[in-house]
Amino acid sequence: MHPLHPAAEVRLPPALATEFADLAPEQRNAAWHQGNLVLRAGPGAGKTRTLVARVGYLLATTSRHRSVAAITFTDTAAAEISTRLRRLGMPGGRRVVSSTIHSFCLRYILRPYARFTDVAFPEQVTVSDDKQLRDWWGQAALASRLGQLTDSEVTALNKQRRQLAAGQDPSSFDPRYRETIARFQALLDTHQALDYDAMTERALAVLRASADVRRMLAARFPHLVVDEYQDLGPVLHAIVLTLLDAGVQVTAVGDPDQTMYGFLGADTRLLEELEDRTDFTTRMLSVNFRSGTRLIEAGLRVLGTPRDYRAAPEKEDLGRITTETIADGLDLDAHAARAVAIAQDRISHGTRPEEIAVLYPGKGPLLKHLKAALEQAGLPYDAEKARKIPTAPMADFISDCTGRRLSGPLPGTSANLAGATEAKTLMTLAAAWHRRRIDAGLAIEEDTPRRLARQLAALLDTAPRPAPNEPVGTFLDDLCTALDLEDLAQASSDERDHTAIDTCRTVCTGGLTMAELAGGRAPGRITLTTYHSAKGREFDVVTLPGLINKHVPYWGRYGISEAELRIARRNFYVALTRAREEVVLLSGSFFTDTWGTPRYTGPSMFVTDVLGPDGSA
Repeated sequence: MHPLHPAAEVRLPPALATEFADLAPEQRNAAWHQGNLVLRAGPGAGKTRTLVARVGYLLATTSRHRSVAAITFTDTAAAEISTRLRRLGMPGGRRVVSSTIHSFCLRYILRPYARFTDVAFPEQVTVSDDKQLRDWWGQAALASRLGQLTDSEVTALNKQRRQLAAGQDPSSFDPRYRETIARFQALLDTHQALDYDAMTERALAVLRASADVRRMLAARFPHLVVDEYQDLGPVLHAIVLTLLDAGVQVTAVGDPDQTMYGFLGADTRLLEELEDRTDFTTRMLSVNFRSGTRLIEAGLRVLGTPRDYRAAPEKEDLGRITTETIADGLDLDAHAARAVAIAQDRISHGTRPEEIAVLYPGKGPLLKHLKAALEQAGLPYDAEKARKIPTAPMADFISDCTGRRLSGPLPGTSANLAGATEAKTLMTLAAAWHRRRIDAGLAIEEDTPRRLARQLAALLDTAPRPAPNEPVGTFLDDLCTALDLEDLAQASSDERDHTAIDTCRTVCTGGLTMAELAGGRAPGRITLTTYHSAKGREFDVVTLPGLINKHVPYWGRYGISEAELRIARRNFYVALTRAREEVVLLSGSFFTDTWGTPRYTGPSMFVTDVLGPDGSA
């Protein structure tokens, strides 16, 4: 244990003690902080490593009869925390809950405690899929005389719904919106169904309704660690504040500079509100272990907000910023062709294709031109939105089994796949399979995780091991048959599972590889995705085409507001900071409007920011 640690007498498991010794000073100080904490983590600063070390420390210093809850934004992030904790020798089971906020609300608040309140929660609740929810929103809108709903209006309704649930004054909303929300919620009750917002809304209602429930939850979970706080909206924030008042110690981890979900109700002021409280301490992770100094400084110029970020001392490569002006302005064919040529050049100089990303701001004609140019050049690519496996617990389990099939039986090994998480142990997979069999009523007396692990070994650990770029169809069929996955999926209370296997099979017909099904990037394929979807990722080379004012940042007929510009800056900042070694900026001076008239708006202001006052980056 570090001699400066205020509780140096604490005995940690050997692997966790070694991890603390290897942490950077600011990571270590955050991990063993005593009390409520806001942890601001800049790009490439080792946020997940620090978060896991903190959860491990809280577990080691908390009674073995009590637990730590680690709340994440995605199922994948939750699984990653669990895996890393096991590698550090920390207990699993009831001692630590690593889950999304929705899963936490369902399993640890609604199911055990809703019965003690008047909050509606049926015994046989189902989680409805997007199509059904869209139909119910349409019915509610028609009944409220709101008319046919667009997708953006459904998004706005859900945003207002969260604000209302968190306690915002309802008089500020359109009465027809309030009526539509109420009718939609009544339809959920009628069909004994939930969506993800209903899970958090009703969990908050349960906590607010019963002091006994708050005390019981605080006794079970004296520590709550919340990741990506800047992207989680007002209902979660209200849950956190309610638990704080009940005596739960909170760690909120995030970076307001990287928020990208404002359109769904995320608000960076919620994290700042915690910082302003006298019972919280703020710590920063400011050392960037991903990028060199030149790339860090360029990102901060775009962001326009002073931050004390710096490269790790051992990071000698300053990073490269390559800028090119396309003479034809926003000729999308020219931008796409140049992006492809750059990718081919970097591959010829030794960069693996899966470590190259071409990022675009959102749906639009640029994506179509990029795909056409890549296909014409015969350069394999992964357009993730078109190839993504479904978001469902069953799909995650299939992905984990695939990772194990690729990695092999040695503990702690991985398939060395770009973007993939650590492979799961057989016992972890067996325990998950066992829980599903019990929930589906298919478990038999002889079923134990250990026996099921032996069955999994015969399927996942046999030789020869497949190559990451092999097609996945045969393996998926064998896995589903051997583990009764079809029956388990249909028995799931999460409706996403009901179609997960069919959806996996559909994307497999499009050429999905074993690596992709395991959660990694396809070997030999460059990544083609949006700024938004690139968040949390990193690549050796990032190319950003189409950088012309009015397109990046985008503005309409009446220009761009300060608030819209701040959002655009954050989005571009996230895209730029994905690069480990080089970022390539493709700009121009004009674009051609719908009537064929050139509009000279100049290179994107963000390119000007990147280059700095002297224009040299």
